[in-house]
Amino acid sequence: MPTYPANAEESPRVVPALVAADLNPRLELPALRLARTSEDRYCRAALASSRNEFWWYFNGLAPFGGYSKPFFDDRTGRWWYRVKPGFAWPVSFFRPIVEAPERAPHWALLGWQWPILQDLADSCVHMNAVWRLESYGLNSVTPTKRRAVAKGLRELEITAESTADVCVIDEALDVWNEHVARTGWNRTMGPGEFAASFAELDRWPGTTLITARDPEQDRALCAWMIVRCIDDTLYIDTVASHTRRLEKRPNDTMIFSALVAARQRGLAHAHYSLVSGIPTLEAFKQSLGFVPHEVPTRLRLRAPVAAALQRWRPEIYQRLHGDPGWSNTASPRKKIPWRWPTTAATAAVAAPVESDAITQLISAVL
Repeated sequence: MPTYPANAEESPRVVPALVAADLNPRLELPALRLARTSEDRYCRAALASSRNEFWWYFNGLAPFGGYSKPFFDDRTGRWWYRVKPGFAWPVSFFRPIVEAPERAPHWALLGWQWPILQDLADSCVHMNAVWRLESYGLNSVTPTKRRAVAKGLRELEITAESTADVCVIDEALDVWNEHVARTGWNRTMGPGEFAASFAELDRWPGTTLITARDPEQDRALCAWMIVRCIDDTLYIDTVASHTRRLEKRPNDTMIFSALVAARQRGLAHAHYSLVSGIPTLEAFKQSLGFVPHEVPTRLRLRAPVAAALQRWRPEIYQRLHGDPGWSNTASPRKKIPWRWPTTAATAAVAAPVESDAITQLISAVL
């Protein structure tokens, strides 16, 4: 498992401004400070957490507290977490697991899925990723988005701020609740719950809060974003923006700035959630350089889960297997096959498990 020097945990270096080859010479990227950590330290912090799920945006979607807690599996040598109650993934999908669990992990009540070599796969996960951050820059985004980023860099202040700052917390809560009301996604939060979750993030390794402020509106908070730098990957956890402060393109500017900062920090990959069935959201991610990849995976569902899903929740069954037709609203996209960077040994593959079904529990958690 990768490790880092002790002073790398919470001592991120300042990222220098972009040179003219990346941006117009009159524009500079802000010097963001990105915290970086190892998968092991990140997951241990998640285990100790009492106010947050594995990813921050899970908080408002959680059916019960602590459902996503991670576990270390000795057989695979990897950390896993429950992306849904009772359904587990390894933390990193950028490294295949070459020795698959032959017995069901005790912490995966419904099933588990992991990245594997293509010829051993029986399913896939559609994931938005920048596979090679080293080549990321303005040429990675669409022409329209380049103009949006340039506007944001000219007119906004993009900085990393403390999630323990009371004033920041109050402003971020207002932005979050505005964002939820506009998009209809996730749920609004009260001051106490929100403040407790943000205060805990301040002690979470590898976590950075990036903000976009408007200096012409008394530094009003336009948007904020939580990113995680785990091993060699930047994960975009949560992005929230104020409904009345979108004109200067804060989301575009924050995401682009974070990706270039991660590139200069030496990270190799970036991840921005799964491919959804919302065409406008997917177009937004792709315009910033994220590409939908088909990651080859192996899927195991406990009995009677597989048969129950096939009969009563076929759309979930299709999505778990990577069928692009799982959503009638899924946007047309070119699917890029996954390419593992190195050749791995043949994986030990477990036999699929299926039987007769009861779906009440499955429908509640998937």
